[in-house]
Amino acid sequence: MREVKLNINKNILTVKSKDIVSVLNEREDFISVQDISENIKEDSIMAFDCKLDDSIFSIEEINDLLEELGEDAKLDDIQILFDDVRAFVKDATDEIESDLREKYSNDNIRCFFNVYSVDETFTDFKLVFVISFKEIGIASLTSLTEILGKKQLNGSSKFYS
Repeated sequence: MREVKLNINKNILTVKSKDIVSVLNEREDFISVQDISENIKEDSIMAFDCKLDDSIFSIEEINDLLEELGEDAKLDDIQILFDDVRAFVKDATDEIESDLREKYSNDNIRCFFNVYSVDETFTDFKLVFVISFKEIGIASLTSLTEILGKKQLNGSSKFYS
């Protein structure tokens, strides 16, 4: 578990990663959230290994589309489905970021994600969700999130154990 100290109106507020896990678990879009903040050396950043609820996307619609396309299904068609997943997670990320900024009165909070695993049936979505409580460039946050995603895909994920 990681703790981040925030200075809000001359008061020190401690944010614990286990509290963020609770916030993320309350959302309907995640069925599981694991704290992986110990994998990051920076003390004002938290990271979470998340599994999306597969009921968010209509598997029947996806299967119907793939069946309709049959052998004509191209990588571009699959990419469109993946882009839909990314767009959904991006919207959720923006919403979480806004909620956290309001809750902790801190405009420096930034959230980013990396979908690191989607199975062939589009029923199993895994992603890394990163929250920075300090001022950080989006390029740095993106890079960190991508590195964590690769690490999770290569065996660090608790979902694969």
